[in-house]
Amino acid sequence: MKATPLALLTAAMSLSQGVYAADFVFLDEGVLKHNRQVLQSDKASDNMRQAYQRLIEEADIAMKQAPFSVTNKGMTPPSGSKNDYLSISPYWWPDETKADGLPWIRHDGKTNPASKTNETDSKRIGKFTRSTRAIALAYYFSQDEAYAKQGIEFIRTWFINEKTKMNPNVKYGQGVPGRADGRRSGIIDTRTLADRLLDAIAILSQSKLWTDNDEKQIKQWYSDYLDWMLEADLAGGPKGEAAAPNNHGTWYDYQIAGISYFLGNEHLTKVMVQKGKMRVDTQFAADGSQPHEIARTRAYHYHYFSLVPLVGIAELGEKVNVDLWNYQNDQGGSLEKGISLMASYHDAQKPWPYSQKDKRRRVERMTSVYLKAGESLNKPEWIKLAQDTDFSQFTVNKNLAEIWEQRDIELLLQKQ
Repeated sequence: MKATPLALLTAAMSLSQGVYAADFVFLDEGVLKHNRQVLQSDKASDNMRQAYQRLIEEADIAMKQAPFSVTNKGMTPPSGSKNDYLSISPYWWPDETKADGLPWIRHDGKTNPASKTNETDSKRIGKFTRSTRAIALAYYFSQDEAYAKQGIEFIRTWFINEKTKMNPNVKYGQGVPGRADGRRSGIIDTRTLADRLLDAIAILSQSKLWTDNDEKQIKQWYSDYLDWMLEADLAGGPKGEAAAPNNHGTWYDYQIAGISYFLGNEHLTKVMVQKGKMRVDTQFAADGSQPHEIARTRAYHYHYFSLVPLVGIAELGEKVNVDLWNYQNDQGGSLEKGISLMASYHDAQKPWPYSQKDKRRRVERMTSVYLKAGESLNKPEWIKLAQDTDFSQFTVNKNLAEIWEQRDIELLLQKQ
């Protein structure tokens, strides 16, 4: 492993622990093993079997995909290397009052289709991470090595092979023509490298097809990426994403916490969980609402989107003995009240008091949050809210986010 000054520092911060990849980060292998046994027995519920069938359906679609690489994009980053990640900020558009459209201007909540093409990487990274996660989970529950073979090839192509791998930085994420080649908000694009992939890699590493070189190289990539996230002006600098006051800042913390734990750096994980208390201080009002997200045109979505990483950080806190679940700020706001607010609007027919640009309030996307928080905060009513949610109307082709929530509940998070 390259001994950069920051790598040495973070290794030292871990005290007696060496930098070894964690088996699992956000998932509990004991729960997974138990549920795999139940799934293979006659005790599996209809909902559990349906969640598994939908997982296999998604994974089989992913199996038909060619390996993903940042080098496949049409545009070339300012560095001249297609190995650098590149994306365009989604809510920015050409200024129609200017002949050349420059500089682009912002329309919050209105996605520019130009930001979601194969010319850049934002669509590609989403498809890569969700495909790899589906394949890894299908491998875990089916034990079919064909899934592992494909998933490992995906990992090698994106992270390891010299010609195709992504350089461990986000220098050119969410650029805006006429304004900046890359912006700190680009780091939110890479949240899925932690959210979806760390446990997927842990699963794939159980395959006989995973090599010592794979293990060495994936640790090296994430170590280098962690260095960049901590050092770079766009990331850990005083005006970087670490300082963002809304969900962007929390997603940054989530990545640092998750990757640190994955690399065995428990001390740095603790630091980021403690920082979660600052997020509660600056983001939650006394009633659990989030003023930074109320200002958005899709306030329900962004309330949810802000809670997800903070809940993940709180879960890591349980592993490193730092309690974020029960922390309360001076105004009385807390993670618990933030979740309670959302639970009070779980009925999609009940009017949401803030902006709601989306035609339908996708309340099902909160269910795994209710389950995690319900178990950690002893809120059986939240657990029941998650368990009683009806997912039968959703399909893999049209409603992946809801399908993932059902999967979390039935296969990944609670013993059945």
